[in-house]
Amino acid sequence: MVRKVSLFALILVAMLAVSFLPASAAGPVYPDLPDLGGQEIVIAVENLYTPFQFENPKTGEIMGYEYDLVEEICYRINCTPVYEYVSWDVMISSVSEGQFDMGMTGISIIEERKQMVDFSDPYINLQQFLLARADEDRFSNIEEFAANPDLLLGVQAGTAGFFVTLDFVPDEARRVVYTEFGALVQALIVGDVDAIPVDAAAARGFISTTGGAVKTVGDAISDDEMGFIFPKGSDLVEPMNAAIASLKQDGFLDFLMNKWFFDYNPETGELYDELPDLGGQEIVIAVENLYTPFQFENPKTGEIMGYEYDLVEEICYRINCTPVYEYVSWDVMISSVSEGQFDMGMTGISIIEERKQMVDFSDPYINLQQFLLARADEDRFSNIEEFAANPDLLLGVQAGTAGFFVTLDFVPDEARRVVYTEFGALVQALIVGDVDAIPVDAAAARGFISTTGGAVKTVGDAISDDEMGFIFPKGSDLVEPMNAAIASLKQDGFLDFLMNKWFFDYQPPTE
Repeated sequence: MVRKVSLFALILVAMLAVSFLPASAAGPVYPDLPDLGGQEIVIAVENLYTPFQFENPKTGEIMGYEYDLVEEICYRINCTPVYEYVSWDVMISSVSEGQFDMGMTGISIIEERKQMVDFSDPYINLQQFLLARADEDRFSNIEEFAANPDLLLGVQAGTAGFFVTLDFVPDEARRVVYTEFGALVQALIVGDVDAIPVDAAAARGFISTTGGAVKTVGDAISDDEMGFIFPKGSDLVEPMNAAIASLKQDGFLDFLMNKWFFDYNPETGELYDELPDLGGQEIVIAVENLYTPFQFENPKTGEIMGYEYDLVEEICYRINCTPVYEYVSWDVMISSVSEGQFDMGMTGISIIEERKQMVDFSDPYINLQQFLLARADEDRFSNIEEFAANPDLLLGVQAGTAGFFVTLDFVPDEARRVVYTEFGALVQALIVGDVDAIPVDAAAARGFISTTGGAVKTVGDAISDDEMGFIFPKGSDLVEPMNAAIASLKQDGFLDFLMNKWFFDYQPPTE
């Protein structure tokens, strides 16, 4: 709900309401990756292979692991995917002939296929298992299955399961070949075949969607690395591989695995169905938009971006809410949220006992240590204790921030504490020599070292830990659903990925 802002706040606060999410742009976050300049890539996809790519049975929405994967890749290397539906039996040949730029359908990397198409590096490795009816008791592994000549194996033509079972069951009379995966599963259930090879994800899905009518038997038959396919000699292979390497490095692939193989419920067709559903509720969020890399404006493009925008976008995706941002200066952030002028506030806000008297906090979503930042040529102190012991040194602090509070025990003398209301003015005061050191978190320190061309440095070990959370008016109904979403983000690896994206992948522009 949008709340009326007091005249006092309007005088103190420069606000700009925005109801959009941060725009995507590859360059600032992944400058070392290739830039394809928005190039359209026509991708052949079967769209029938849960959870890789499929149509939600309730909504008709296309969704799945590979759609998310390609979206993230194109975000990083600046391309535009265009999907065309193609049946599996002509997928590889049509890509080989150049009818499409690329193909994706959980395609296993197999030597025979490499004669026709080029593969990307693998983006997932799924083991193959034997799937049988739940009441099956004639075999307990593939070796026992192979030893019984009365048993029939169902396989889908040209798939990994087709090839990896050839050594176990080479007899063509015992191999019933299907062209569609759905028909293959149905053949097993009705008894036309006695077992089929499937990957671990598909096995879990079919056990769930059939109400336990099927089961896996024995250990894994094989590993199964999957990749994208391209016409031979395609120029897309190299940039795709660069993007996949970055996805592996920063944890996005780990998050994606958890999302689609654990969070997704194939029985209900829903993601995060155990989380609260806010029904699209608008949440008006106060944000300073001046705190790199949490939330800021890209100086080159003007787009809003950062850790917290991505975080809120993902939270609202999971609990079905709509964020509406309003820009608010830090000095009235907590008081204005406390008074109910906003539903929520975010600006890298440290969880401090004094603030809990005014607002409710979410659970922490990040823990950043505070460091002492000094000029690069500073040699009068090597840690905060030495700084505190020198009465000639001045400490710059921003009013009401974590740095303000955690340095009180070290430098309590008000004559040595120069208080600023804006973070940018605080950093500038350090650079020009008006103060001798300032407290900053690790991310801010790294950012300012980069943007000032090495004019500043951190001194000594961390001063403190710094847990950050969202703030809400006292008694807000939003705290519980936000905490549930944050818990799921921690569990499935999204927060780890986000940390890597904004504190390691992102490169602040130099002046």
